[in-house]
Amino acid sequence: MISKKYDPTKFELATKHQGQSDEIKTESLTFWQDAWRRLRQNKAALISMYAILILVVCSFLAPIIGPKHSSGEVVKYNQTPVLIDPDTGTKIEKSRLSYLPPRVPGLEKLGILNGTSVKKMTPFDLFVGNSLPQEVSTLNSALTKAEFVEALGIKYHPNDYDIMEWSGKGENLMITIQLRGASSTETVPVTDLMSKYSAYSNLDSFELKSTEFDTQGIQMIKVNVNAYVLKNVEHLYFYFGTDELGFDVWTRLWTGVQVSLLIGLLSLIVDFTLGILYGSIAGFYGGTAIDNVMMRITEILGSIPTTVILIIFIASKDAVLSGIQNILHVKLSNVTGSFIILLMAMSLTGWISVARVVRAQYLKLKDQEFVMASTTLGASSTRIIFKHLFPNIIGQLVVMATFSIPAAIATEAMLSFIGLGLPIPMSSLGVLLSDGTSKMTFYAYLLFVPAFFMVYLMLAINLFANGLRDALDPRLRGK
Repeated sequence: MISKKYDPTKFELATKHQGQSDEIKTESLTFWQDAWRRLRQNKAALISMYAILILVVCSFLAPIIGPKHSSGEVVKYNQTPVLIDPDTGTKIEKSRLSYLPPRVPGLEKLGILNGTSVKKMTPFDLFVGNSLPQEVSTLNSALTKAEFVEALGIKYHPNDYDIMEWSGKGENLMITIQLRGASSTETVPVTDLMSKYSAYSNLDSFELKSTEFDTQGIQMIKVNVNAYVLKNVEHLYFYFGTDELGFDVWTRLWTGVQVSLLIGLLSLIVDFTLGILYGSIAGFYGGTAIDNVMMRITEILGSIPTTVILIIFIASKDAVLSGIQNILHVKLSNVTGSFIILLMAMSLTGWISVARVVRAQYLKLKDQEFVMASTTLGASSTRIIFKHLFPNIIGQLVVMATFSIPAAIATEAMLSFIGLGLPIPMSSLGVLLSDGTSKMTFYAYLLFVPAFFMVYLMLAINLFANGLRDALDPRLRGK
């Protein structure tokens, strides 16, 4: 062990000033400054906060860069784009704009978001199709098969051969087939097999991927279909695709984000306004007959399942809307009326939990010394409730409010999913999810796009709410 000798020449006594030991070296922080400091230390909450802000900003700015009418006007969420075909100079029909997959400039060259989708079909569906004239369709029988093939202008009936392999693309596509019952194969150009009546007669609109036989022994072809080439709208781009009515999903999505957030915020305002007023009165008069009556009312309302109340209220929306219009002497549109009914239905029981929390906090605080001092000085009940008691529970209410927004969005999505939400063509994340679910088998992007943004929004708000809860916890102050 090495020993070291103390050398007093290496040390110097620090000078001591009077009162220096009692001096506060750290900066004094208010409650909200300290909460913001702790929130910034929570990286997940901070990232979530910025993610929410980015989504809100994009919901207002993104539609500007979306598709536009031929006149240059921005397409709205409930409009099919009015576009002119550059080849014919005529208006493009809505049928040519429906169910177009996502297509983004630049990314299409990388093989993603290129306007293509994979479909399974039989050789008959690919080479002949179901849009045959009546006089040709009647020839499709065993006795008149030759006449049917001749009318189609093809070499073989699609049910008479199996596809073995292929090479090339478009007009250069060569397909090797094997006739049923034959031992040899034959390689023919695709033009010998493609009928002029087929929806895929434009040979650049599809690409063969693979073949397989189903359980009944029918050959199924997996085809990569380019819907933009198929419908002769190659000059168009729809970033998130289009739906059945030709509505642009990009525009409808961002409008849906705005509507869902608006539903969450308005539901929050109604719930917390009612809950704070109700809970403040019940808590201030806690233990009295007023408190007992008020809390029994909340227990009765709270005992009824929320979903049942929502369904009954929305199912009777015609009578409710009629009463509102008669009282206010106004005429409400179907969309506006449905929006008001949805908010009213969600607020019927949403305020109860807020009222209970406010009452419990008031009961805990109303016997504190600062309340007794205000009472002694002659402060009115209203002043004590809103000036002295309410500010002490703001932190907890802020956390509850943050968590209530995703709950309201999820409730609206649930109601839309069971057909009781906002009507078509109104857009919200719930409406888009409900519409996409019914079409996910063939048009999966109609479900996956709104589902991604729903998860994104819910996850971001919940992570931010968790961080806000920790930041506003007085037990963690100064840590």
